[in-house]
Amino acid sequence: MRKIWRAAVDAVTPYEAGKPLEMLVAELGLAELVRLSSNENPLGASPRVIEAVRREAAHIHLYPDGGSGALRDALGRQLRISPEQIVVGNGADELITLIALAAFDPGDEVVMPHPSFEPYATGANIAGARVVQSPLAGYETDLDDLRRRVTPRTKVVFLCSPHNPATTIIRRRPLLAFLDALGDDPPLIVLDEAYRDFVDDPEYPDGVSLLARYPRLLVLRTFSKIAGLAGLRVGYAIGSLETIDRLNRVRAPYNVNRLGQVAALAALEDPEHGARTRALVLQERAYLAAALESRGIAFAPSQANFVLVRVKDAAAARDRLLRGGILVRDGAAVGFPGHLRITVSTREINERVLKLLED
Repeated sequence: MRKIWRAAVDAVTPYEAGKPLEMLVAELGLAELVRLSSNENPLGASPRVIEAVRREAAHIHLYPDGGSGALRDALGRQLRISPEQIVVGNGADELITLIALAAFDPGDEVVMPHPSFEPYATGANIAGARVVQSPLAGYETDLDDLRRRVTPRTKVVFLCSPHNPATTIIRRRPLLAFLDALGDDPPLIVLDEAYRDFVDDPEYPDGVSLLARYPRLLVLRTFSKIAGLAGLRVGYAIGSLETIDRLNRVRAPYNVNRLGQVAALAALEDPEHGARTRALVLQERAYLAAALESRGIAFAPSQANFVLVRVKDAAAARDRLLRGGILVRDGAAVGFPGHLRITVSTREINERVLKLLED
């Protein structure tokens, strides 16, 4: 019998994003359903972004800028680096796929914390590489264990800071020690900073500032969280000229649509909206932490725009919240059974979450 599909695809589990909100509302018979399962921006996108998208809608019959040139120029000015060190993708997910396309051969090793963001392993599995998992130390990334798992066959080490779903960060001194310990011929180190805008720990390092010292470092960032552009899918990677060149060789032309590009540009031009989002998340995250602690509910020390809460019966707690009009993520789906992952929202919504958990 003719074999059509690659064996490596058998190891891939399709990502389950969940049912659309409209479908869930209809099925549950609710007046509304607040989604706190996807770490979306509680304020939405900037009004300036919405207006820019409205203006650009008349041009959607035209192909976009194939290399996101204007956006890369703007990012380069903001980050004080060459635009040639930046590649823009259809969300960070596409950038992770480009890494796999450009770097992984069958039999290569890809080292990553476990659990961590699912697409890291998906790209490796599709390429036929071997995923090498390093268990978290509680909620923290164990850099010593990760280092011990690096071998001559290791092509990439994935780091996630703040970590999704554990919410914790890798601080500057341990990160530098880890990078130095890899020596003069390290694998590619992918530092995913998708949630960096919500960190208030002074020991948190800026990955872009480390690129000159560590040329095999690649930093991932996104407009989905702080800018509220999750529905338009715009992420970007910053790295050495060699790394970005290789990613561009496997990137599809026109990979970021017109609306996404103009929305990201407008978001860069409205830093006040990002500042309001950050202020709200930091204030409400602190409020949630204090309220959970006072109720004796355990949680990870979050530096992201979500909290990972330990509960006795996660399935029952998630169902109770769902019937109360709040959709959260069951931690079992992201490697943390017995937990719920809950996006930080407004005070009114956060109080509803606490009341339902308390009940």
